[in-house]
Amino acid sequence: MALPDMPQSILTEPVTDGTAWTAADLSVPEGVVHELTPLHLAEVAAFMSAWRAAPLTLDAERALWRSFAYETMPELSDVAHAAAHRTETHIGTAVLRGLPVDDLSPDEISHLYRALGAVMGNAVSQNTAGEFIAAVRDYGNGGLDNSNVRGHQTTSALRFHSDDGDLALLLCVRPAEIGGTSLIASAMTIYNELLRRAPHLLGLYYNGFVYENRDEEDPPAYRNAVFGYYHGQLTCRYFLRDYVDSAWTQTSVPVSDLERHALDLFEALAARPGAATEYALRAGDLQLVNNNVVVHSRRSFTDATADGRKRLLLRQWVNLDGGRQFPATLCRHRYGMRKRSDART
Repeated sequence: MALPDMPQSILTEPVTDGTAWTAADLSVPEGVVHELTPLHLAEVAAFMSAWRAAPLTLDAERALWRSFAYETMPELSDVAHAAAHRTETHIGTAVLRGLPVDDLSPDEISHLYRALGAVMGNAVSQNTAGEFIAAVRDYGNGGLDNSNVRGHQTTSALRFHSDDGDLALLLCVRPAEIGGTSLIASAMTIYNELLRRAPHLLGLYYNGFVYENRDEEDPPAYRNAVFGYYHGQLTCRYFLRDYVDSAWTQTSVPVSDLERHALDLFEALAARPGAATEYALRAGDLQLVNNNVVVHSRRSFTDATADGRKRLLLRQWVNLDGGRQFPATLCRHRYGMRKRSDART
């Protein structure tokens, strides 16, 4: 596929559509909540019955999963598809609430989740092991100061950031005993504030920062733009700051004072009082986060001591059908990470 033209200019006007918001603009902390109805739950039961009789594997083609979902869950599939695509033009996030995770086995949960993701878009691999569904939990390897640890593998708080696909889908199987709440802020509102407070820094965000690859792919570090303005659309990809701070170990080039100031300013604007919405995911919540228009973070969490009750979320990265186009300078891994034979497990 041919890349779109490079941007002709930096956007110098504020974003005024529904993607620019603050927490005060939201009627509920989650932004948009779609409660599953008895009809939707009956459809989930029909899906599970059909899947048990003729199971599809998780790595089956997306078209098969999408057809299976619409055949067995037509109403819920319509809700999921519409919610996903509305995140592009509205507030960038939504929650499908009430999936019956307590009544399903781990294998059944994963396959139901795969089907709902296939309705929303095309899932991409999240690591060089080729996983399309990643477990977000404590892997027991410490925090992000360990360069072998990625954000979804630790109990530590995560700074505001974007993920790689157009949508990050997070299904809460079990919440943490303490903490772990989600925070979401409009990247478009952050841009508007940057335009007002520090327009002289915009070129730095468009040029981007160098990130460590955390041993996922070659090269060991790469440059990624934070903002790009293509075809009349402003798009954001602000990856975890920790990967910028550790990139010097691969490049021997430290982060400059000006770069550090720009990173600090972006995160301060995301975290300023009233900017971000915060809420706790419940078991059975499927959170949609549009990485093109919002950034998200997480409070640190403490797991329950009882065996088997530790916090567990499942994550997919999904690209929307007919989604916006932009070159790889804005998101190197938008279409997934390449699988390799020596990948870490």
